[in-house]
Amino acid sequence: MSETQTSDSNTSIGKSGGDRLLAAFAGNSVAANLTMLVMLIGGFFAWKNLTTEVFPTVDLGIATISVPYPGATPSEVEEGITRRLEEAILGIDGVDRVRSTALENYGVVSAELKDRVDLVKVRNDIETAVDRLADFPPLDAENPDVVIAETVSDVMALVVSSEGGEMELRKGAELLEQALLALPSISLVSMDGARDYEIAIEVSEEALRRYDLSMSQVAAAVRVSSLNLSAGELRTDSGDLLLRTNEKRLSGREFDDIVLRAAPDGSILRLRDVARIRDGFADFDLINQYQGRQSVVVKVQKSETEDAIGIAADIRTMLQTFEAPAGIDIAVLSDQTVLIESRISLLVKNGLLGFVLVFLFLVLMLDLRLAIWVAMGVPISFLGAFLFFGAFDVNINMISLFGLIIVIGVVVDDAVVVGENIAAERESGHVGTLAAVNGVKGVLAPVFVGVLTTMVAFGALALVSGTFGQIMRDASIVVVVVLTMSLVEAFFILPAHLAHPGSWSRYPLDMVQQRVGTWVKRFRDEWLVPKIARAVHRRWLTMLGWFGLILVAVTLVASGAVKFVFFPALESDRISAQLTFPIGTPFGITRAASETIAAAANEVNTQSGGTAFESTLVTIGGRISLGTGGPGGAPGSTFASHIASVQIQLNPDSIRKQSAAELERLWRAEVGVIPGTESLTFQSDFIGGGSSVDYELSHQDDVTLMRAIDVFKEEIGTIEGMTELQDSANPGKRQYDIELTRAGEAAGLSPADIARQLRQHFFGEEVHRIQRGRQELKVMVRYPRDQRNSTRDLMNVRIRLADGTEAPLSAMARTIESRSYSEINRVDGRRIVSVSGKVDPDVTTFTDATSIIDNTVIPALVREFPGLHVDKSGFSREQTEDLASILSVFVFALLIMYALLAAELKSYVQPLIIAAGIPAGAAGAVIGHLLLGYDISFISIFGMVALTGVVVNDSLVMIDRYNNIRRTTNLAATEAIVLASQRRFRAIFLTTATTSLGLAPMLLERSISAQFLIPMAVSLAIGILFASVIILFVVPALVAIVEEDLTPFFLRRLKRPREPSTSEQQASAPIR
Repeated sequence: MSETQTSDSNTSIGKSGGDRLLAAFAGNSVAANLTMLVMLIGGFFAWKNLTTEVFPTVDLGIATISVPYPGATPSEVEEGITRRLEEAILGIDGVDRVRSTALENYGVVSAELKDRVDLVKVRNDIETAVDRLADFPPLDAENPDVVIAETVSDVMALVVSSEGGEMELRKGAELLEQALLALPSISLVSMDGARDYEIAIEVSEEALRRYDLSMSQVAAAVRVSSLNLSAGELRTDSGDLLLRTNEKRLSGREFDDIVLRAAPDGSILRLRDVARIRDGFADFDLINQYQGRQSVVVKVQKSETEDAIGIAADIRTMLQTFEAPAGIDIAVLSDQTVLIESRISLLVKNGLLGFVLVFLFLVLMLDLRLAIWVAMGVPISFLGAFLFFGAFDVNINMISLFGLIIVIGVVVDDAVVVGENIAAERESGHVGTLAAVNGVKGVLAPVFVGVLTTMVAFGALALVSGTFGQIMRDASIVVVVVLTMSLVEAFFILPAHLAHPGSWSRYPLDMVQQRVGTWVKRFRDEWLVPKIARAVHRRWLTMLGWFGLILVAVTLVASGAVKFVFFPALESDRISAQLTFPIGTPFGITRAASETIAAAANEVNTQSGGTAFESTLVTIGGRISLGTGGPGGAPGSTFASHIASVQIQLNPDSIRKQSAAELERLWRAEVGVIPGTESLTFQSDFIGGGSSVDYELSHQDDVTLMRAIDVFKEEIGTIEGMTELQDSANPGKRQYDIELTRAGEAAGLSPADIARQLRQHFFGEEVHRIQRGRQELKVMVRYPRDQRNSTRDLMNVRIRLADGTEAPLSAMARTIESRSYSEINRVDGRRIVSVSGKVDPDVTTFTDATSIIDNTVIPALVREFPGLHVDKSGFSREQTEDLASILSVFVFALLIMYALLAAELKSYVQPLIIAAGIPAGAAGAVIGHLLLGYDISFISIFGMVALTGVVVNDSLVMIDRYNNIRRTTNLAATEAIVLASQRRFRAIFLTTATTSLGLAPMLLERSISAQFLIPMAVSLAIGILFASVIILFVVPALVAIVEEDLTPFFLRRLKRPREPSTSEQQASAPIR
């Protein structure tokens, strides 16, 4: 360009600040390139520093108060612990709901917190309220522990197995634990499947009688003989000397020589003479087997800020040099990073394939220079966004990558619109910087407002409360930040590269592009434009077709032809079976049932050709929680004789032939019915709750409540596809209530005396605690186990009276057998019973099942049992609250989007015309789900929100072009809108094709792991095809209806005094 041309161009650009800023970049390729390099290089390094996980971490928003109460029944825990804590914290600012559970030996109260509260303040308020309780906790209960639940997620679970004894196995696991903690990157290591250490001092009834001792005397002697105690100091001339006893015993052998009694003749009765001292493990039964060998699981976890992949790499390096003791084997039970890397690589692979397809299509349609720089908008915008992810606490996970994939179409759309307009400016005779600046200015307002409306739609999702909002927060932030970067790229970087004259296309590419361009132009002018004109002419018939499309979609959803599943099952790499018998069931029965379940799993694996299962972990007498990588982290492990779990690690997708859900169904069928169980549940998905139906029932009368529960379970059991029904009103252990006889009262005994002595004999008395390594162990004094096995042992107890003599329990008290509940649940001060079931997604959906329950079962139940309260709980309650939050946020977002469009177009009506494409696109997405056989889920809805952004962008640019044509020509509304459609067809076609091509690899993906995200691709890729037709045909028809039909009609009705002439009507601006 000559100096004269440059001067003319610059003087024609304009004097506004915005014009000068655009010109500064368009005319200065160095500034544009430096900005681009900062975004690319800086974003690359920012990306390398981001942590990686499967799902974003979810803040549970729960404060828990836990109080161990050893030896207490659920009723005692409710009376002494949970009810008092409930009353103390109800009404605290920031607490939304209070739940409590009273179990045997344990009570826990959970305060569900409101969104966006000060967690530290709420915790302090709860601790203050608990501290104010008088005489709390009760005698023998431990101090309350107030914790704000923080999510940690498993990185890797290692299994230590051995054919040797339990002690050798435990020592080997501790060596591994120490080696892991020595790694700088690891701070959270825990051990599961092993009993806690315990020193038990077992004194028989015969020994107590022989030596005329009581259990209290033995415990007191141990307590005063095993301690470290300061005795002051001596202030001597040579310095101060501390005085102290240093007699605390740390191992079982050291307790042998404790003196219980010294006789006048000098003889000494020592503890070893009276008791058997066992330095071993806690007194309960537990079997934990990995591939049939006794084992212990060592779990490595991470906090939200730690990087799972880096931690796993350090563990693998350490294991290569770690030397386990002889007879100890170490294997990787589960490695979440393998799953992370496979899922993320799957998304990256599909994203890159989509990008390549988009680029190849752009090369066919556009000049090579324009195609390259339009395509470069994707990596520039993406890497530029990475610069800001850390500031918003966004990391690399399935949801954030999911956000990157769905926004590709919008990013390309912006660049295509700007690039096309710059090319049009050049064709009109402008050159260089002037062409670039005018090209940007021509579409700046509609592109900016269009992208802003998309940001509003996605940004609103970040305001959704509950678990769903937290899960989708990352995707919302990713979309908003990437779109912001795309505007920077489209307005400041792209024009600088398109300001230079010349074409990069060479033979034979230019010939191919010319032929493709000719074909597209011929299709547009000879076929499409006449069809659009006909649609405008028959505009009411066109609108009938638009309405029919929407009606078809609504019918498909209402009839159940296309099912709605709020949170679809996400394929896990593990299947688990959780077995529960009535509390108090002997360990042997639980063991036999567990072995049956494990044998069924082996049979399923054999039937599958041995390709399905990699390993099996069987836990009898407890449940070990292995994290899934899903949101919310992993629950804690529990131990009791009546529960068990069987967990199967699946082979990778490439090896096994069936999905986890299919294998779960085969396993459940092979197991069949196990007599006597309270529940047997199976889980094969990440979330483990997405298909569960949960309700809470309460009534003032317990008998009425139990009848209502039976009827409720019977009714919902008739719903097709409902399985695994269970309730929390399970009977607890059989119990003996001890009452004093008249002889006992006459002897001066009190109920506390009886209870205290029986507790010492059968539960034991804790004399002190010892820190051994990382674990604190208890020292207990009690009967030997073989004297705690029958009612005969109970009746053999002798009660010590106030005068020092003894009398048999049978003379002092009577026993009455009774039974209470295994657990007592309360919500906001009301006793409730939970009823839950699981929905088989192949038979029905969670939404359909809850609809039947809410609209049919519950109203009939409440009529039959007046005073009954039924509320949703668990996942059911969360989904209801999330859907309500989504609806309110969506309405708010629509109002903001309408305001933005109305302000830009200076019209109240035209934003409504633009919105016509939104329901049509959603209808197309529904039809796409039907054709491809997928259920609609929140993932689908997210794709529809992305579709809304593309539809609004393309419709806005078309309406903006229509308004320009009306302002600058004398064309009638019908002619102007057809011309606008003709001129915007190429950009709409490019947007539709690039969006669909970008998601095509995801649509064609057959990997089991990808099935979770495909509905999003269906919504966007199929929906955009329908929406594009609506934009090209229905939007022009609507414009014609408003301008040619409705406006004259209302003007006639208003009886305006002067009718404008035909030329005035043609020259006037569109109706506002």
